[in-house]
Amino acid sequence: MQFGISPCLPDLSHMEQRERLFDEIIAEAQVAEQAGFDSCLMTEHHQHSHGSFPSPLLVAAAIAAKTTRLRVGSGVLLLPLYHPVRVAEDGAMVDLLSKGRLILGVGAGVLGSDFAAVGVPRRQRPSRFEEGLQIVKRAWTEESLSFFGHRYQLRNVTVTPRPWQQPHPPIWVGGMADEGIKRAARLGEAWFMDLLNNTHTLGQRADLYRHTCTQWGKPPYIAALREAWVAESTAQADQEYAPHVMGFHRGAYRAGAYHPSTEPWLATVTSEAEFTFEKVKQDRFIVGSPADCIRQIEALQRETGVNHLVLRFRHPTGPTHEQVCQAIQRFGEQVIPHFV
Repeated sequence: MQFGISPCLPDLSHMEQRERLFDEIIAEAQVAEQAGFDSCLMTEHHQHSHGSFPSPLLVAAAIAAKTTRLRVGSGVLLLPLYHPVRVAEDGAMVDLLSKGRLILGVGAGVLGSDFAAVGVPRRQRPSRFEEGLQIVKRAWTEESLSFFGHRYQLRNVTVTPRPWQQPHPPIWVGGMADEGIKRAARLGEAWFMDLLNNTHTLGQRADLYRHTCTQWGKPPYIAALREAWVAESTAQADQEYAPHVMGFHRGAYRAGAYHPSTEPWLATVTSEAEFTFEKVKQDRFIVGSPADCIRQIEALQRETGVNHLVLRFRHPTGPTHEQVCQAIQRFGEQVIPHFV
């Protein structure tokens, strides 16, 4: 199994944090590289303060310039918000700058505020995604691209220079619903599992993904994004991480992203105050002592067959940069070697 990190934009309400913002993000990537991690992938959202980046490939380029081995990229870039030729050009630049280390993770998007930010109708997301992904792949592999679809019409377009990786950088496709998972099998080199669902649910969806890969004659490859924190003890990990991770997940709960059909314990939750860390972390987070984390990853691996695990150690309110670097180092020293 390979491992990655997913950095986070901290709370920018204080100028002091703004001044050291990207210094900390780059430093965390450097610590991850030294600790044995394999990738650093940025999430994307707009008009939100929950830590995602509005321009993930720009951040990937900055991290690539300060590292030598770590694969960099998006996890995921919201493809319908962009013209796909621009994505192909920017992706090729990052791949060349990094000497072949780009992973382009793409998703169709779900939040209306992301689409409103750039004036793209949300109802167009499936067609923009499908056509956009075809164009990116073809732009990376064809000398002259012509494309006449419902959303995009192109004639004799050439993307130059081409990416470093041949035939093109790996494309990971995010998907939560059945159609999105089938799309990942059909169009991508990997399926990037969502952050919210529990391990058991992801295992069922992994079966669908592998079955669809077989239908298309493609080898399956599964990547997962998970919340993660490691400390000397279970109690210490919970204490350090719980206050910060729950801000995101309570927001997801308010938005209806948690479903009683897959989370039976929600039947007993009558208020947001009862939506607790202890309930949410079960069968979902990678949090605890090194031994706890190893057991949780083994369970995820058994249930889903995950190949590449991307971990989010930080949220906008914390833990602190210093604590994150310590956790990344501990994870690299005491957890990753178990899976090599």
